[in-house]
Amino acid sequence: MLPTFIIVGAAKAGTTALYWYLAEHPAVFMSRVKEANYFAYGLDGEGRLLYGDPDVHRFPVKSLAAYEGLFAGAAGATAIGEASPIYLECPQAAGRIRELLPAARIICSLRQPVERAYSDYLMYLRRRGRRFDSARDLTTSAEWARPDSRWMQVSRYHDQLARYYETFPRERIHVLLIDDFKPSPVRAVQEVYRFLELDPSFIPDFDTPHAPGGIPASTLLEGFLTSGPIVSAVKPWVPVQAANWIRRLRTRNMRKPPALPPELKRELTAPLRQDILRTSQLIGRSLEHWL
Repeated sequence: MLPTFIIVGAAKAGTTALYWYLAEHPAVFMSRVKEANYFAYGLDGEGRLLYGDPDVHRFPVKSLAAYEGLFAGAAGATAIGEASPIYLECPQAAGRIRELLPAARIICSLRQPVERAYSDYLMYLRRRGRRFDSARDLTTSAEWARPDSRWMQVSRYHDQLARYYETFPRERIHVLLIDDFKPSPVRAVQEVYRFLELDPSFIPDFDTPHAPGGIPASTLLEGFLTSGPIVSAVKPWVPVQAANWIRRLRTRNMRKPPALPPELKRELTAPLRQDILRTSQLIGRSLEHWL
């Protein structure tokens, strides 16, 4: 068994929530590992990653046999999928997906690029047990805010998405915005169900938080809850109550981070204006509210 659809990103744009909303649908089977990253994995002649930062990215699935194993038990599912945000940024991923899964449908969730970069940086701090410092992190010279930083480069969506539009038929690509969830999460998710030709009347659990962002009150507790053994327990096949308990505990440990100052957001968005307009034209949706 292999996927019929792939969620390709972007990182920190609601892909974890989308993974679980799809996993809950009775006609869907989602991979046993979120972020398998299989189509982004490759080594050069000297054994170095062709794409990815070993300090940031993990590649839990490196062989086709292991990848197929993620979908054991999927027989009978109408739709089979996985979610790996690295696929949007990895230059080789679109072609590799098409080679193995020529009929796959592609789902991509996007977020205002500066907000995405900021949220991604906060996750970077959490994973390393580092403290947030407003004086350091809310300036144009902050590590994440520099135009050449990994965080800001990943937020340039046009060229990354264009690879998919060049590789797959437009009708097999569905792009949604994280903004779509604000007025009506039910409508946003049901549009994804329709795209996958699933029963759109199903309503998933919107009460349980997924991948809560922010700043942990206790970095020790956050480190424990995101450690390998705990993460491996939060899978679609364990009792939903157990998985939800862990997510709620993480949420209670999170504190809302300082909002991006409007003037800083505007200043950091300005250099991205042309990329936003080109992305808007590519996906056929207005992104004026991002500017």
